[in-house]
Amino acid sequence: MRKTMHAARGAAVLDTVLAMAQRLARAGALGGGLLILAAALLVSVDVTLRKLASVTLGGADELSGYALAIGSTWSFGFVLLARGHVRIDALYQLLPRRLAALCDLVAIVALLAFASLIAWHGAGVLAQSWQLGARSNSSLAVPLALPQALWWLGYAGFVLCTALLLLRALLALAAGDHATANRLIGARSIEEEAAEELAGALAATGTKAIA
Repeated sequence: MRKTMHAARGAAVLDTVLAMAQRLARAGALGGGLLILAAALLVSVDVTLRKLASVTLGGADELSGYALAIGSTWSFGFVLLARGHVRIDALYQLLPRRLAALCDLVAIVALLAFASLIAWHGAGVLAQSWQLGARSNSSLAVPLALPQALWWLGYAGFVLCTALLLLRALLALAAGDHATANRLIGARSIEEEAAEELAGALAATGTKAIA
């Protein structure tokens, strides 16, 4: 009984932390999208000026590269929490629940290991750039530690979200709650994707679903 109560408390705490992480991840994804949009506008203006006035802003390609890298990593956590990553599920949907849960665990552990490895080496590169005061080999001479730090923060958040999902899924599986584990780390079914698309279409048109 005591173990069950502790497990329930742990699950409640993780649910609260995951809700906070989801809000932060959504904000990060929005910020990353705006950053990429700003880069696209900058490149468009640069190309237009080159065509019409033979003038270039200089550094647009470099800044857009930074924006794409940073904006992408800031979106990783949100996509993970929304179960938006692509998974090959041709056979997955036919597996027994326990075997599917095992596949989900293997997938999330592999993802955590891969993301942690990149974040670890990225931290090393960032530390080296900071110590050397490295700058980009361009007219802008951007301190490389700045875009690298912003890029690394996105990966660090991604690793944190992955670890939280893994812990919460393990608690759910330990309690025999396969439905919660699947909701957290399982691949979305065709029915779920269809329901999400329908809800989005109804929200866009301002209509209500028919019960």
